[in-house]
Amino acid sequence: MLNTPTSNNFSLLIAPCQRALVGMLSVVLFLCVLSFPAFSAQPNVIVNDSVSVDHISLKELRSIFTMKKRFWSEGEPISVFVLSDEHPVHKNFCKQRLSIFPRQLETVWYRLVYTGTGKAPIQVKSEAEMQSRVANTPGAIGYIEIMNDDKKTKILTVD
Repeated sequence: MLNTPTSNNFSLLIAPCQRALVGMLSVVLFLCVLSFPAFSAQPNVIVNDSVSVDHISLKELRSIFTMKKRFWSEGEPISVFVLSDEHPVHKNFCKQRLSIFPRQLETVWYRLVYTGTGKAPIQVKSEAEMQSRVANTPGAIGYIEIMNDDKKTKILTVD
């Protein structure tokens, strides 16, 4: 008589493998959820209170941060403030608000500076400095995740 597994024995062999596979997939899924940026807070676009605009299109926002649009509709110059390329809020802003990678934005700025056709935005070190500089610069725009109570800045709605 051959030693063949019966259906009962076979199911006993498969069950531990299935549990191990389900456990590994659960861990991988959990790690993916933790690392996915869409689950973190979406940065707010802030402007100086001198800016009369309350909402802006995604296309206009991209034009401003790629330094193509240099003036608000009423003619006031736009001062663009950004965080460093490695700052997590900057990465979030680029991916979630502008729908581009930070490196793509950086490439546009380098090209403008290198060719002499434009200038790079003003880089700040922290969100607190970002809010302060935007608050004290007429026509300024920037982004932060956590809005402090400041009467000189307002959140711009992106359509």
